[in-house]
Amino acid sequence: MTRNPTEKTETPVRRFRAAVARFGDRPAVHGPSGTWTYRELDAASDALAARIRPVAGRGDRVALLYGHDIEVVAAVLAVLKAGAACLPLDPQQPKARLAATVTGADPVLVLADAAHGRAAERLAGGRPVLAVSGDGPAPGAPLEPDDSDPGDSPDAPALVLLTPGSGGTPEGDALTGRYVLAQALRFARLLGLTAEDRVPVIASYASDGSVPDLFAALLTGASLHVINPYTTPPSTLLGDLVRQRVTVLHGAPALLRLFFVQLAAGAPAPAPRAVVIDGEMAMDSDVAGVARHFPGAALLAFPGAESPDGPGTDAYAVALRHRSEPAEAEVLLRAHPTVRHAAVVADPDLPPDRRLVGYLTSPGPQAASPEELLRYLRGLLPDYAVPTRLVVLPKLPTDPAGGLDRSRLPALPEAASEMDDTPRTTQERRLATLWSEVLARESAALGDHFFACGGDSARVMKLLSRAGEEYGVAVPMPPFLAEPTLRTLVSLVADSTRAT
Repeated sequence: MTRNPTEKTETPVRRFRAAVARFGDRPAVHGPSGTWTYRELDAASDALAARIRPVAGRGDRVALLYGHDIEVVAAVLAVLKAGAACLPLDPQQPKARLAATVTGADPVLVLADAAHGRAAERLAGGRPVLAVSGDGPAPGAPLEPDDSDPGDSPDAPALVLLTPGSGGTPEGDALTGRYVLAQALRFARLLGLTAEDRVPVIASYASDGSVPDLFAALLTGASLHVINPYTTPPSTLLGDLVRQRVTVLHGAPALLRLFFVQLAAGAPAPAPRAVVIDGEMAMDSDVAGVARHFPGAALLAFPGAESPDGPGTDAYAVALRHRSEPAEAEVLLRAHPTVRHAAVVADPDLPPDRRLVGYLTSPGPQAASPEELLRYLRGLLPDYAVPTRLVVLPKLPTDPAGGLDRSRLPALPEAASEMDDTPRTTQERRLATLWSEVLARESAALGDHFFACGGDSARVMKLLSRAGEEYGVAVPMPPFLAEPTLRTLVSLVADSTRAT
């Protein structure tokens, strides 16, 4: 097959420039603060790139600390136009985690919007900080593109995703411009994206789940619709998608389950032509829910694309809702004074996705408390990187060479764990009974997954309604759908009871 001679030099910036030339006056990105056309987005990112270049260039990393709005799209493009690599930071993550990320990835500049300027100063650790307003191009300002060297190179780093480093400090795993472009084009081909499409970005911009949406849309002339996942109430999210007339939906099954419950309760339904499931293993009920609630949509799956740079993904890395690795929690557990040895693995027998489970031994006089250790980890890691369960063992299995043998770690029901799955308290037993009645099962364990046990959106509403009536509280739905286990239900009922 004859290859286009320009393919070897194409980059995300060059492809975006081509989209600007074709679709300049069409809307490129819409968010809470307004809308920019392709030409306006190009001009805004050019202006910001000019301010970045004196500090950062090819091979450098630039951290981004932004809210979820249109300005972050311009910032990502600006960093690439300057030739540097983006290190996106989520302001909602624990402060200790963000500080460790900056230390480990060592960006030469921290770029922030006006709302996060002070937070960026605190995180930067003496590094330069550039806080910019989100005003965009001035009215009447010339919108001619900057035709200078775009700065980015196909083989230079373009995007930095976080991986655990030595000592538990997150470090950056750099993806080249060639890889980012290949992922975006693959996603665009999968969906058949055109300039008529309207693509919502619901995932945090700091997660790799937002990467395909952002780049695929901007390279094909489609419009991005940025929705803040932290400030948009779940009850209004579907209405926003309807008003914005989105043509595709891309998200994890947990998000779709939230939609299914709201739609079953009579919420307005968007009419996407395609639904893409990504980030977790989908259940049969998820597939059925798409068919029931989005009857005109094609259901697609977007697994990780094979890197055009060649293999290099560590087999020990586990694909969760974000990019995460068991080693990060493992290193932090080993650093705790009550832990002698630790191992964190992804248990494939815990649906719907691969749950992180930690195994540990205690040094002796000071016993390790799983509950205390989980609180410790939650202060340092995002939720998706914290193990679902911790199991205390007398010793960890070893191989003949004396190293840890992960394959011989015990199955959870047989483990000597302080986090037993058997409902024991009066409240746990009562909620287990409700759970079993709703799902028509004989028994329930705290770790049982609602959808893996045959649940669906209608039964979710029934379960939460009955639990709320039993204890005189309103049980919130979104956190249950994010982690739909009996243990979560018990925790939510307890929290709601304390709050009343």
